Amino acid sequence: MKMLWCFSVFFMGLLVTGCGGGGSNGGVTPPVIPPVTVETPGLLVAVSSDSQLLESIRTGFKTKLAENAQPRALAATSADAESSSGGGGSYTTTYTLEASVDEHDYVKYDGNHLYIAPTRGLACCFILEDDAESTASADEASTLPSDDGRSIRILATNPDTAGVTVTGSIPLDDDRTVEGLYIDDGQLATINSTGWWGIWGRAFEEFSTWELQHVGVEIHDVSDPGSPTKSWDMEVEGGFVNSRKVGDLIYLVVRHTPDIPGLINYTDNEDEIAENDALIDALTIDDVLPKVTVNGVDVVLLDAEDCFVTDPNHELAPEERGYPTLTVILAVNVVDPGIVRAACYNESTDGLYVSPNAIYLSQAEYIAADDVTGTATEYKTLLHRFSISAGLDYGGSGKIDGYLSGGNNADFRLNEFQGDLRVVTTKWTGAEGDRWDHQLFVLRKSPTALELETVATLPNATYPDSIGKPDEDLYGVRFLGTKVYLVTFERIDPLYVLDLTDALDPQFSGELEVTGFSDFLHPIGDDLLLGLGADQDGFVKLELFNVAAVDAPYSLGSLSLGEDANWSYSQARYDRHAFTYLGDVADVDRFTIPLTLTYWGDGLGYRREQQLRLFEIRDKDDPTTSSLNAVGYLSALNHPNGRWGGSRVRSVLHDDAIYYVNDEFVWTALWNDPFNQTGPH
Repeated sequence: MKMLWCFSVFFMGLLVTGCGGGGSNGGVTPPVIPPVTVETPGLLVAVSSDSQLLESIRTGFKTKLAENAQPRALAATSADAESSSGGGGSYTTTYTLEASVDEHDYVKYDGNHLYIAPTRGLACCFILEDDAESTASADEASTLPSDDGRSIRILATNPDTAGVTVTGSIPLDDDRTVEGLYIDDGQLATINSTGWWGIWGRAFEEFSTWELQHVGVEIHDVSDPGSPTKSWDMEVEGGFVNSRKVGDLIYLVVRHTPDIPGLINYTDNEDEIAENDALIDALTIDDVLPKVTVNGVDVVLLDAEDCFVTDPNHELAPEERGYPTLTVILAVNVVDPGIVRAACYNESTDGLYVSPNAIYLSQAEYIAADDVTGTATEYKTLLHRFSISAGLDYGGSGKIDGYLSGGNNADFRLNEFQGDLRVVTTKWTGAEGDRWDHQLFVLRKSPTALELETVATLPNATYPDSIGKPDEDLYGVRFLGTKVYLVTFERIDPLYVLDLTDALDPQFSGELEVTGFSDFLHPIGDDLLLGLGADQDGFVKLELFNVAAVDAPYSLGSLSLGEDANWSYSQARYDRHAFTYLGDVADVDRFTIPLTLTYWGDGLGYRREQQLRLFEIRDKDDPTTSSLNAVGYLSALNHPNGRWGGSRVRSVLHDDAIYYVNDEFVWTALWNDPFNQTGPH
């Protein structure tokens, strides 16, 4: 089995907003798009025969193998950081970016039980350090996961006391890692893979990355958490990319490259090239389409006619033809278990964004600089729309300048609102003194063609000012209804407010300069914005902004975290699921972020401490007096992994109870007494 890079996928996850997550749609119902009366064929065309799909895949294989035989030049890109966020009622659930769309995560909570998947490693064990500071009590040790086997833990909660009790578990196969969970009305859906937690960067572009992988979905009835039972399962050939859940349907995205025994991926030997060509030409349709099983029985999931390829005669068509890898979208019903929809896309794919209405696949087009003529490098992004409500029907394509940067926060840079798709791209220019260009695009589905037309841009002839000062890269982005907030940074942190009230005439509205920068932006009502990032010295920073007047935003104060340490870091800057927000509890809003503190120096050795920091937003209804306040923290004391702690952190708030999850282990406390914590459980 080929190992995938151990990192989070560069896939524009679906923008989702739960309670406390900040609504991207601003509560506005999207208008009905008029039906297309005379459709001009789009960039993508449905495959009409097995031979057409085979030709596309064969051409793709031969093109990529020819590229592998040449020296590779690295394209200059943004220095994106890692990246990988909700609640409802009196407790929090997985933080999301847009209402009515859920996101998989390794911790789920339904108000009564915590469901915790084990770490992504395929081996599971831990060692309790033999000293007074890091040995769990006998009672606590009895609730810890054992190393006898890997399983999903099920823990009952008592929010009155912040108590937890192990009530059940779901064993896992030794060769599988859990990518994430969904919980809905007593049904727990688990996504597992034989890979290793996705991939990143150039590995994503390698067709060989997606060979010999399998992705599975299992549905368990957990209405009796003490005796969970598996009711359905499926498995598909391919590597896991991402998933989202809309209504009863999980949209599962995998990439599949046919395995060709004997194929030599890197060679410039003419005889070996000829042997490769013979193997590729011998491919059949059964060889290239992914195999699927449901409840252990082989099923036919896809025909060639379910796939789309590029029309080479279309004006938007990229120069390169064919691709060896299939991107497959499966719609899995978790209430009435079954695969109800499927679509296949046989072109290069580098991103995914899903709104409540549609799935958008992005496709980067990179044209390198001409060393002879000195022609500048070009970056373009193709976007393809597939309707969710219409059975994944193709809805058109568009092309825009630049690429979608931002690591795992790249999904913040797309947003569907009132039928329009708004996108913020970045382009590396390499020009001395101004290396980055950032641009806003508004795309709208054509009423007469399968096309996403660009109807507005910013900057433009009327508003020519750049987004960001010279040499500033783009960090935090947040679309909120008719506004979009952007943070750029090189030496100071400009917060820009763009007004999209008139989609055809976007405008610069306001600007604020403060020190440091924000990677993650969270809305608090209509008038406040919370920024999480770094201060001028590189320590984690929180800042509260008054954005009631869009043309005059200002700061209500900031907090730098961990200044007594040599360095501080928060996963929530790049992983929205590590951010937890619960509104309107005892007249305040509460939120938590994980914080890692590192200490070193003469006589100190090296020490690392993981904490869950607690904060409140007070007087949020009056943005002139609102304030950001620190109220304490929990610490991952006695972590079974010792001083290094865990690599995945989450938290759940339920009334006054706090559940701090670090890897599979849980620490608990009450909000008003956080230092009186218990754990690990």
